[in-house]
Amino acid sequence: MGMGPGRRYTVVFAVLAAGYWLAPEGLARNVLQLLLEGTAISALALAAARDRPHRRAWTVLAAGLTCTLLGDVGQAWYQLTGDTVPYPSLEDAGYLSGCALLAAGIGLLQRGRPRDLAGVLDTAVVTVSGGLLLWLTLGRDLNTTSTAATLTSLAYPVVNILLLACAVWLLTSPPGVIATVTAQWLVLAAAGQLVGDTLYGLSGGNLTVQNRAGLMPYLVLYVALTGAGLSAVRAPRPAPEPATAPALSPLRLMSMYGALLNVPIVLFADEMLGLDLTRMPVVIASALLSVLVPARMWMSMRQLETSTRQRDAYRDDLAHQAAHDSLTDLPNRAYLMEQLAALMHRSRRSGSEVALLFVDLDFFKRVNDQLGHAAGDEVLRVTAERMKSVLRAGDVIGRQGGDEFVVLIDPVPSPAELMDIAERLVTAVSVPIMTGAGKASVGASVGIALARDGETDPEKLLQDADLAAYRAKSNGRGRAEIFDAALRTELEARAKLEADIRAGLATDEFELHYQPVMSVATGELRSYEALIRWRHPEHGMIPPNDFIPAAEESLLICEIGRWVLDHATRQLAEWTRQDPHGHGHVTMAVNISARHLASTSLVDEVRHALEHSGLDAARLVLEITETVLLDEPTADAHLRDLRNLGVTVSLDDFGTGYTSIGQLQKLQVDTLKIDQSFLRSDDPATQALVQLMITAAHAFNLDVVAEGVETQEQLDRLATIGCELAQGYYLGRPQPAADTGVVAGTV
Repeated sequence: MGMGPGRRYTVVFAVLAAGYWLAPEGLARNVLQLLLEGTAISALALAAARDRPHRRAWTVLAAGLTCTLLGDVGQAWYQLTGDTVPYPSLEDAGYLSGCALLAAGIGLLQRGRPRDLAGVLDTAVVTVSGGLLLWLTLGRDLNTTSTAATLTSLAYPVVNILLLACAVWLLTSPPGVIATVTAQWLVLAAAGQLVGDTLYGLSGGNLTVQNRAGLMPYLVLYVALTGAGLSAVRAPRPAPEPATAPALSPLRLMSMYGALLNVPIVLFADEMLGLDLTRMPVVIASALLSVLVPARMWMSMRQLETSTRQRDAYRDDLAHQAAHDSLTDLPNRAYLMEQLAALMHRSRRSGSEVALLFVDLDFFKRVNDQLGHAAGDEVLRVTAERMKSVLRAGDVIGRQGGDEFVVLIDPVPSPAELMDIAERLVTAVSVPIMTGAGKASVGASVGIALARDGETDPEKLLQDADLAAYRAKSNGRGRAEIFDAALRTELEARAKLEADIRAGLATDEFELHYQPVMSVATGELRSYEALIRWRHPEHGMIPPNDFIPAAEESLLICEIGRWVLDHATRQLAEWTRQDPHGHGHVTMAVNISARHLASTSLVDEVRHALEHSGLDAARLVLEITETVLLDEPTADAHLRDLRNLGVTVSLDDFGTGYTSIGQLQKLQVDTLKIDQSFLRSDDPATQALVQLMITAAHAFNLDVVAEGVETQEQLDRLATIGCELAQGYYLGRPQPAADTGVVAGTV
């Protein structure tokens, strides 16, 4: 593989440098020096071609070194010809131009550098201090033979001080302005130029190309410029970083004090060595440093103060984030529990009360399902602000999680005032909210719990308030309940009941009773409704109304639903095998709760029950209530899947909910069951409404079942208005499977 440009330049430069060092004085050394400079110029030209963003800077650097080369050519010419060197000469023009262009090129490489006042002050301090030394060495003996000679003598220290300023400015450059390795090469090049010119000034202008040791700084200049050009070709341009004021690092601090010590050192050397230095440059430098160094110190103090404030603000922000909910900016559960623990501790010492309000939003799930989660987030934010606005100054509200909020009441008022606070919360939450997706309406159920003398722990008090909110939700929502002994007793009884239900399912204490559904026109048996009963070993037969509500408050209702599906389908399949003529067309109706219908496993459970029993899907009827359609957003999709399975869906207790007749065509149902309250009424308007419901159902191709038939008159009336099916005590009471044979057949 061939060598890249970097290696080729390195090899060539190493050979030329070795030759320059070993060559005897004379023309050969002059030629080798010019070749070294030419190699460095070509490296800078290559950088100008490759590094497009900094092309102008590399071009200026190449031009500067070219001017220096021309100055060396002039010097070599005067040496070879033995002519007297005039002052100023073309040699001086080359050297001065080369130094000035070197400074300009280093400055141009930092174009686009962020504003950096601290860097300016640091550069100014070092430049003034180092510039004093340059002035005292290069400008000590001014040639005043002519105006041109005077200006040339002044130009040497000026351009060197300018180069020093650019080099120091580069040293203070933040990351991202220029590649680090390139900056290091350029600083080394500037150092070579400055040291070489200083030695030239101290020698009185007698430093020539033949003085090998004295010209070593210039050899460093050539090497460093070559390295800078090659590094710019190889190194990718760094990504710029945000501008920040550099800290006063130990190195910068030492530079500040070194700059201050420079003046007394110069004065001491002048006094001890008798240098007879001009005092005015020392006075000027001292005056400038007395302003610049304190200014830099003041800036560092301001920067330290700003950094401290930012750190404190960042720490406070982290603490706030750790203790607050990101959505509503309310205190989170961890913070609330800390505050509650502090209140409980104070309560134990003072004998005071601690009050807690648990706010559970009503119908919030519907907002997420219908309007989307973004609207739900907006509702939570607005609700949080509304609740904050109605609380007292000392009360603390936080977000427990989801759609649950907790309010710590401090100081604790009377129970009546607590209820008033809770009712204000309910009222504030209940006002509709306009979101980007539409109007959202939610409510709130509030639970209140109190503790005195620290008689309970924070978690238990929170649990009590949660349970009180649950009771408020169960009693109609949009209200407040206080946790008391009666509620505790009720909850303990419910917990025992749930445990008994679970045990009853495991030990087959439950059984099904079947109530017939008959054809109004022919009296033929058309269906059964499976109704669960609980034969408790201690309490005897327990009616459904005593245990179904408790089961519906937990996942037990899903277990009961699966049990009923399994037993009812198997029973109908068994009857069909025993009496294919009488039961071959009979269907089985099973009630499905809202929680069970919302379960993602319902469709699979129905499919499994049908497959396990061998019953055709068309012979299974699933009964749901109107409230299920309103409260469960997933109900429609699950009902569609069930109907696709072949199952029939019946809408139970029609007329008692909020479903209008016009909505029937959109519902995923096949049958309507008219609630028994309509059938029992003798009011003509109610009877007309029953006929309207039947007519509407038929218009949408729905069958109708009338519940609660208890007299022949009611049955005759149903026949007159065209109702197909009827169910009630007059036609048959719910009975165990063993006793159903007495109702099979006709009325």
